[in-house]
Amino acid sequence: MKSRLRSSLSLLLLATFTSHACVPDDPVPLATEHQEVNVFDPGVFDWRFYVNAYGDLLQAGIDTPAEAQAHWQNFGMRECRRAHPRFHPRQYLSIYPDLQQAFGTNCTLAVQHYLQFGRNEGRAGILNGGFDGRYTVSNDLLTVGASLRTAGAIDSLYWNGREFINSYDHGRQLQVALSTNGFGECENPTEAGSRGDGSRPGTTSVLHAATASGNVLTTDNQPAYWIAPGQSAPGCGLARNQTALSSYRFRKTVTVGVAGIRHAIEVRSSIVVPAAVSSLTYEGATGYLGGEFTAFHTFNPASCALAPISAGPGEQGLPIVLSTPDGAAAMGTWSPDLPQPGLPNLGYGRFAFPSSNPANATNKWNAVFRFGALAAGTYAFRSYVAVGSRENVRVALCQLKAAIH
Repeated sequence: MKSRLRSSLSLLLLATFTSHACVPDDPVPLATEHQEVNVFDPGVFDWRFYVNAYGDLLQAGIDTPAEAQAHWQNFGMRECRRAHPRFHPRQYLSIYPDLQQAFGTNCTLAVQHYLQFGRNEGRAGILNGGFDGRYTVSNDLLTVGASLRTAGAIDSLYWNGREFINSYDHGRQLQVALSTNGFGECENPTEAGSRGDGSRPGTTSVLHAATASGNVLTTDNQPAYWIAPGQSAPGCGLARNQTALSSYRFRKTVTVGVAGIRHAIEVRSSIVVPAAVSSLTYEGATGYLGGEFTAFHTFNPASCALAPISAGPGEQGLPIVLSTPDGAAAMGTWSPDLPQPGLPNLGYGRFAFPSSNPANATNKWNAVFRFGALAAGTYAFRSYVAVGSRENVRVALCQLKAAIH
């Protein structure tokens, strides 16, 4: 049963200390008594990021904006949870010795200080890199995050005050996956984890290594099979794999901002195929967005024009752009290597999965590479993701097509 915590959009009155055991020579400013702070300020709280980041919240049934707000206000701050791609109260304290001296490990006061003083003083809410099980990289516009929960799959992509990624379970991130021998989901190594991982905090996939520095994220992942041994999936019957963890390896380098195009992200990935296969289909990459991205368009690389298309499901040789109906937020994909020779009408897929629950609803694009028989070995791929308004995305895809060969 869902926890029925009190939800409120009112301002939270935060406690204030009037004296400290240790006070720096230049004391950190504190709020005056009863000064109000909006703990749902978009600089510290994004409901979708919050529930994406914590599987225990999803498992407890906390999966709506109101429930996420209530948990953050009543528990999350004092538990030092992170509720925003660009702010972590625990890291905020760790960055600044004067804040540690004044507040110790009190994350509620860290939130209070950042909102009232810190951001106006130019203090950083996080540092890019790995911290607390998350890996964050960015440029001046886009912030990209991956986590241990998803074994390095991208579970956060943030722009202009909006979280784009739906990370409700371990199949819905911006990630890579493949299927082999024509068995679809029944032989389907998946970067973020297995179907059985559901919304839980952990994953069956293994993250062997990750780095996050500046605008570049690298990961080395051993993916789980989507279907566990002995289980079945629609359209393919029983799982063909005999183990939960595959012998494949996914390695990727994600660069935020590429070729001078600030709204673009480069995804270079490779797969290590451990044994020969009769066929291989690779999603390199696929993106699961929130349910509000209901407008689907194709992008024509020759004319740089967008054209409306149905939500599918379907696939065609033209790149896909998903956006909100008003075009204020959008994401699109393109690869210079798609469509593949002999497959002019394939390469870019689209899917819609509506739900009355905003945390569960999702819409998807993918960039799909298909092969016949392949020997064991390492195979490399590249694709690009554009994020911004629909017009930002159109322009960025046009620039990518001109710059990348």
